[in-house]
Amino acid sequence: MGTSTGSQESSTSAPIMSATIPSKKTSKNWEERQRQRMKMLSIKTREREMKQAKEDEINRRREIRREREQKAAEKERLEAMAAKMSRKKALRQARRMGRTKKVAH
Repeated sequence: MGTSTGSQESSTSAPIMSATIPSKKTSKNWEERQRQRMKMLSIKTREREMKQAKEDEINRRREIRREREQKAAEKERLEAMAAKMSRKKALRQARRMGRTKKVAH
């Protein structure tokens, strides 16, 4: 077999990338990626905190509104009960006095 025109085995092989890139450049890229990851992590953490604060504020307002509505309903119920009781008290007093609905004195 000998040498043929198209076969050159190892003299013109492709250069190895790790040999051409200096180690400082690789570590610099790694450090840059790490910085970017940390930056994105802190941004996402801050976004989560802001979202949680917003939800807490919404829940707080909702609770205040609910309490206000409950107080208003309770007040209305008590007023209705007071009116009913005062009407009953007036009827009792009228009976004591001898007056009824049928006879107006």
